[in-house]
Amino acid sequence: MQRRQNYWTRRPAAGRLSRRKFMGSAAGVGAGAAGLALVGCGNDDDTPADDTANGNGNGNGDDAAPQPTPDESEVQRGGRLRTGTYLDVLGIDPHIEVSVGLTTAQRVYTYLGRMDDVHNEFHPLLASDHEQPSDTEHIFHLREDANFHDIAPVNGRQVTAQDVLYSLERFRDLPEAQNNDFFKEVVESMEAVDDYTFRVTTHVPYAEALSELGGSQAAIVPQEAVEEFGDLSNDAIGAGPYMLEEYVRGESELLVRNPDYFDGDLPYLDEYHRITILDNTALLQAYEGDELDINGALLNALDFETVEQLPDRVSGSMPALHYASLGLNASMEPFNDPRVREAIYLALDPAEFIDRVGFGEGRAQGALSPGLEQWAITQDELEPYVAPNRERARELLAEAGYENGFDLVIDTSQGVQLYIDHAEIVVPALQEIGINAELQLHDLSTYLSTVLFAGDFHATVFTHNPYETPNIPLGMYHRRGIGTHNWFGYENDEVSDLIDAQSQELDLEARQERVRDAQFAILDDRAPMINLFSPTLFWSYHERVGGYDPAYRGFQNSRYTEFLRS
Repeated sequence: MQRRQNYWTRRPAAGRLSRRKFMGSAAGVGAGAAGLALVGCGNDDDTPADDTANGNGNGNGDDAAPQPTPDESEVQRGGRLRTGTYLDVLGIDPHIEVSVGLTTAQRVYTYLGRMDDVHNEFHPLLASDHEQPSDTEHIFHLREDANFHDIAPVNGRQVTAQDVLYSLERFRDLPEAQNNDFFKEVVESMEAVDDYTFRVTTHVPYAEALSELGGSQAAIVPQEAVEEFGDLSNDAIGAGPYMLEEYVRGESELLVRNPDYFDGDLPYLDEYHRITILDNTALLQAYEGDELDINGALLNALDFETVEQLPDRVSGSMPALHYASLGLNASMEPFNDPRVREAIYLALDPAEFIDRVGFGEGRAQGALSPGLEQWAITQDELEPYVAPNRERARELLAEAGYENGFDLVIDTSQGVQLYIDHAEIVVPALQEIGINAELQLHDLSTYLSTVLFAGDFHATVFTHNPYETPNIPLGMYHRRGIGTHNWFGYENDEVSDLIDAQSQELDLEARQERVRDAQFAILDDRAPMINLFSPTLFWSYHERVGGYDPAYRGFQNSRYTEFLRS
């Protein structure tokens, strides 16, 4: 019973700092903001604190409050910032890539603006300002001093509203694009009114319109570059603060300062260098050996005990927004039967994932990460849905006609260790209730393109990027699904209607209630994507790094304030 109490009351030490001095602005979020595998990066829409205009307070209960933009007197210019990733970058085309390559895109390209969902603030970039004449209309006035990089075939020409229109239409229309539902389903029209005015009209009010229009995939790209290179998977010319100097897929990326960036103060660095080391342990060793300035390895609680002892480091933790799921194909037997789905819910014990994958750190999870404290239902409300009961699970299988169980192949990829870590707990748990489960492994690119994104599986284990708003994680339960497919073959009109209602509600408190209703409807029907647990995100960086703050989550990638102290 003591374990059950710890399990339901255990929470990550939000904002916990090591005994090392918290110097200047905090660091990056390790692998969290880089993305853990798949379906897009949202923005954390936590309740803004009273003093958010000064960048203090993050609204999610963390003690490590976001720091304001560094004072010019503190900043030291120049130098190369070194970080790394354990993920195989699939490409750097911002309209196609959905994982770690987007962190490169966010520095090379510019955007209309970026939404800081931690503070619920829109920060114009290419747009000098934004106005909203009605609930369904957004007008962006563009700055006139923004130019693409001075590289052929663009050669430093001015960025105009026609470039914005071309880019967002490309994102909308590319067959390979994911997470473009807003542009395909919600947007009624997009118009370059003149060279410096861009208008978007939506069919309905949409709560996350600015998050979508300034999303990490809504990058402004020059048409000439697309025509020259065929696509942007290996080449990049934008109007962002950095230029792509070198890109070797699966090895490294080197970005150099754009001397013509429209914000003359930024970036502070001369170079931003990221290496790929697919072995997470080896990547962590590179950080421990001071070969990296910011840790890019995914840290568990045991790793963190070691990392926080390192000299000259700043380390801490916060609730993670990434998580893993077991997906079931509800268009096929036996998962079209809610009793079978409920049996699987009851077979899986979140405590096992917390103990074995999280090393004792983490929380149970429903449809939304509990790190989205503004939106997620409470742990007490969640407990009846996720408390394990394998005896009852066997009874439900018998009631559904599977008293002798059934054979089940669970597809996943050996390309991401977290997939395997979770799947190796799922398999014996299902075997215990009589389901003869076994794993079928694929390389990562094959798995993503032909299994997961195509919905071609009976069951699958995968992980998610750190969604920072409710729309994408809820959208996976919608009758349309997300991106190009309803991966799980799941259709529940009540659930879909509730998801639509919350997305169209512009009043924050009213939307919170609709998001709650949607979560309960998803759980009541034992919808066929079971989120296994919510981990803790541990982060660490060298104290020479300034201007880098994990509490901003994904928005940090668009602040461009990192610098190195000598």
